[in-house]
Amino acid sequence: MIIALCGYMGAGKTTLGKMLAEKLNYSFLDTDEYIESKEKRQISEIFEKYGESYFRELEYKAVSEISLMDKIILSLGGGLPINDKNKQVLKKMFVVYIDSSFEDCYNRIASTDRPIVRAKSKEQLKEHYNSRIPHYMAVANIVCEGNDLEKMAEQIAKSVKEKI
Repeated sequence: MIIALCGYMGAGKTTLGKMLAEKLNYSFLDTDEYIESKEKRQISEIFEKYGESYFRELEYKAVSEISLMDKIILSLGGGLPINDKNKQVLKKMFVVYIDSSFEDCYNRIASTDRPIVRAKSKEQLKEHYNSRIPHYMAVANIVCEGNDLEKMAEQIAKSVKEKI
């Protein structure tokens, strides 16, 4: 089984994913790190050099490859669920939408070096955040709200164990 975590930048996908991997004795993977490892370059460099559409194809290739694995907690890139081809692949996985508020996400990403954060105002990022919610909801098997990642990890682990 693959448990994929989706949500906006700063929602807590990586932190929660690592907790969950430990609780379930699964491996943890991050799609962005997977792509960087395969491409031997940073996501920001891929965007700058080849553009977003090329990166979105790399995401599709990565999520397709990972979908063939087992016992994986997968942290999805924030934009991955937007692509319809990716939505089809995600149907093979148990997808958890981490529904963190915009303010919480923004507080975690505001001082980062992410190109999108540098390029957009807070208001533009909020619009971006809101535009992604329907995509996250469309792929989610369950939605976890709030900021207590330990509690979320327990809830997800329980849900997964019930399905196994």
